[in-house]
Amino acid sequence: MKALLLLLVALSAALPSRFIAAGLPVLWVLQRLLPPDLASLLRVGPVELAPTDLVILLLFAKLLTSVVLRKELVVEPALYLALGGYLMVNLVATLVAGIKFGEPQLVRCATSWARFVSEVLVVPIIAQTMKTLPQAKLCIRVLLGTLVALAVIQFVNYVGVGHGFVIGEVQGVERGELRYFGPVGDSVGMMLLLGFLASLCFVNLTGAALFLGGILLTAGLGAVLATGVGTLFFLLFGTRTAAVRDFSRRKLWVLPLVALAGIFALAVFAKPLTATLFGRLGTGTYADSGAQRAVSASLAGAMIIDNPLLGVGYMGYERALANYGGPKYFDLTKPDGATANANNQILQALTDAGLFGLIALAALLVCAGRLFLRVAARCEDQFVSTFFVAVFIWLLAQVFGNIAAVWLNPSSFVARLLWVALGVAVAVARLLPKAEPQGIPAGAQPQLQLA
Repeated sequence: MKALLLLLVALSAALPSRFIAAGLPVLWVLQRLLPPDLASLLRVGPVELAPTDLVILLLFAKLLTSVVLRKELVVEPALYLALGGYLMVNLVATLVAGIKFGEPQLVRCATSWARFVSEVLVVPIIAQTMKTLPQAKLCIRVLLGTLVALAVIQFVNYVGVGHGFVIGEVQGVERGELRYFGPVGDSVGMMLLLGFLASLCFVNLTGAALFLGGILLTAGLGAVLATGVGTLFFLLFGTRTAAVRDFSRRKLWVLPLVALAGIFALAVFAKPLTATLFGRLGTGTYADSGAQRAVSASLAGAMIIDNPLLGVGYMGYERALANYGGPKYFDLTKPDGATANANNQILQALTDAGLFGLIALAALLVCAGRLFLRVAARCEDQFVSTFFVAVFIWLLAQVFGNIAAVWLNPSSFVARLLWVALGVAVAVARLLPKAEPQGIPAGAQPQLQLA
């Protein structure tokens, strides 16, 4: 079976790169459905290469060949500088951690860093291969279609779990507290949040209901909190998109009907969809998760105080626990999600690379947000413009709402969505006018007004 997968990966090199790059979200999800023995096709030293890793490396090799032969390189200076700075700071922190904590720490951190680099390559790959607006729109549609499929899987599992049929992961069956995660694990709520916000920005109420239901089925307090934060940001930014303005102008009379339909939906569907969520709140089982996160944060604080400038190395938190009282709280012979990281992106950045890591993270997020806003404000295509408004709001929701998770790390599906969106944004930015327009032609309407 591994030989067949290797053959399929090799054949992908013969296809146009833009189609393979656009299909990466689908490939990532399908990969999670593979048996565990097929999760790694090759091993290079301590680094295990999954099928999508090989696909990305092949695409990057084709990209380099194209750049050399055609002398054409798509660059977004501020973003690429921020990405390079983030990678460099964490690499230096990893090397310093290896000197301080020994070879096992170095190997762990360097392996994580290498995997992170391999996934960041998605940004220049998509930016370089999407040469026209229709190609960029195809990439966006594949991404949104993947999110729709994940939302549908949530409901398939909701119906099928009682019949012994599930796709991916459903937790809590044995104790009657069902949490639906599907193929991508517990990050599905934060992924579906992008679909929910995009549906709001496009005024697709059916889509918004589908994604919101999928989020509620995760019974994740963090996902629900981030959804609330994202909705608030939508009211600040998303209501100014062309689609929302057009809906408000032409179909304002529909809003009372929508309100009634929403009340009916809450009365009929919300209770079964939120049973586990309210059960966790009612029984207090969420407190155990909160206690674990509090301990993780306190241990992260000890690491940061001891290593304020460069941390303990990229994703070195778990390996460093033994030096900072971790055995008092966790069984380090059986690591689990509670011990894998600091459970907060800000704390994780400080743990990984100290103050320099936090500055590098802030620079990356600011550059990413500015790029999304620029594309949203200046792209004349309403579909693309509206999508990047949603992505910008989603990024804000991650920063200010996803506070109980580390979402910018190797193999994080949230990070993968960000890399795809950034790659498309760079590709679209290349197609924008080189200079800001001096005025708006008569009869034309701006796609987004943020002031």
